[in-house]
Formats: sequence, C-alpha cells, structure tokens
Amino acid sequence: MANINKADLIQLFDFPRTRILQSMEVTHCPHAVFFNAADEQCINCHQGEECIWMNHNDEMVALEKKSVEELKQQLLIAVDFVDSNLSPHHLSRRNCQCDNCAWLRKVQSVLGS
Repeated sequence: MANINKADLIQLFDFPRTRILQSMEVTHCPHAVFFNAADEQCINCHQGEECIWMNHNDEMVALEKKSVEELKQQLLIAVDFVDSNLSPHHLSRRNCQCDNCAWLRKVQSVLGS
C-alpha cells in the first residue's frame, strides 16, 4: 500500500464535519454535542454515532497526534455517513460533480482504494 501523508488525511475532515453537524438536531441537546457516555439521554439518542464521531474529530481535536490508521478509520466512518445520505436516485457517482461525490472521490484517491 502506498505511503499516505497524514496532512492529506487531516484536510479531508473539514467536509464531513460540516455535513454531520448540518444533519444533527442540536437545539435541544443538553450537552451541546459533547457525547456523555454516562448520560442515559446520550446513550439512547438517535444521533449518538454522529455525536461520538464529532467528539473524536472536531476542529478542537489534535488530529495530527492521531496515527494514520486512526485517521483512516475515522474517515471511513465519515465516508459511510456521506454515502448513506445520498438519495437512492442520485446521479452516477463517477460522473456526478456534487460536493458529496467529489469528496468521496477525493477520499478514495488519498486512501488509494
């Protein structure tokens, strides 16, 4: 596998952060999107996975201290999120120029898959 530059991985986190936050209903969150594993409300919240991802990868987290493997794993979670939010009638992803598809292709290119 090709040597992956950590900086290339880190710059890919901006897009999913925005998309995930846009999808979340945070108005009534008692923890301001800071997942609390001890709070029953957080444990049963329908946004738990998104919240956990944001807590591990928002702009306040020192991503440069994470390993390349950790960054790749977190990006793959973000890929699943973005991909799952594309409509079933979405244009062919190879030809589509929307932000989602462009980001997905960029991740694929950086990860070399």
